[in-house]
Amino acid sequence: MTPPIVPGKNGMSTVLLSHPSGSSADVYLNGAHVTSWIPAGGKEVLFMGKTATFAPGDPIRGGIPVVWPQFANIGALPQHGFARKTEWELAENADSSDDPSSVKLVLTDDHKTRELWPYHFRTELTVTIDDKSLQVKLDAFNTGDELFNFTAALHTYIAVADIRESALRGLTGKWYLDKTQGGNETKDEAKKLVISDETDRVYLKAPKKIEIEDRGNERRIEIRAAGFKDAVVWNPWAEKVTGFIGLSPEDYLRMVCVEAAQIGTPVELKPGTSWSGSQTIAIV
Repeated sequence: MTPPIVPGKNGMSTVLLSHPSGSSADVYLNGAHVTSWIPAGGKEVLFMGKTATFAPGDPIRGGIPVVWPQFANIGALPQHGFARKTEWELAENADSSDDPSSVKLVLTDDHKTRELWPYHFRTELTVTIDDKSLQVKLDAFNTGDELFNFTAALHTYIAVADIRESALRGLTGKWYLDKTQGGNETKDEAKKLVISDETDRVYLKAPKKIEIEDRGNERRIEIRAAGFKDAVVWNPWAEKVTGFIGLSPEDYLRMVCVEAAQIGTPVELKPGTSWSGSQTIAIV
C-alpha cells in the first residue's frame, strides 16, 4: 500500500504516513516538510506555529524544515537555502512504494535552482515511522561535473508542554558557538540545559544523542543523529518570538528546536559522489 497523497492546508499536497501501531505522520511536498508525528498512543511530538503560513513557495514555521544547501546566512543564498521553499516530488520506484509508513521525496536541480546555485544535484528525503520513532534521512548527490560545498540541517521543532519545565541532557562538556553573544565559543558546563532566555547555540562535534525532558507531557524524547557532525539548539524567547513569521507571542513556551546539522565543516561533494545524514526522534 502506497502512502496516500491528500490535500493538506490550503489544498497543498500532503503525504499521510501510517503504521500498524497507530503512529502517523504528515509530510508536505512543499519543502519535503514533516509537519506532524504522533507516536502510537501518544501526543503530537512536533511543534507548529499557531500562525504558520501554508502556501506554495513559502517556508512552513514548525515541524521539520529541510535546510539545504545553506544553513542560515552562511553564504550567498537566501536564509536557510531553497530546499524548504521548493516543491519536491515522490521518488519513482522508491523502495518504500508499498509501505504506508515510509516515503521518499526527491528534489533535483532546474533552471530556478541554478539561477541561485549553479550546480547539478539530486537531493532525497526519506521519512519513516514506527510505533515510537520517526526517522528523517537526507541524501545529497552531485550529478554534475563540478565540485560543490553545502551546509545543512534538519531544523526540528519539538513540542513541549512548557519550556520552563523542560530540560536537555547530553550536551555537558561540549563546545558551542553562542550566536546570542556574537558567536563566542563556550563550553557547556551544566549537567542539563534549562532554557530560561533567548538561546541560539551551534554545538560543534555534537553528541550523537540528545534527550529532552518534557515534564509537562510526562515524556522523554531522544534525538539521535548520524552523518551530521553538529547540532543546533534554539528558542527565540519572549523578546524575539514575534519577529518570526508564523509564531505567536506565547509560542516560545511550547517549543524548542534541536537540529541535526552540518555547519562547522561544510560537506564537499565531488562529481559523482554522495553524502547522507539522518535524525531519529524517539519516545523513550
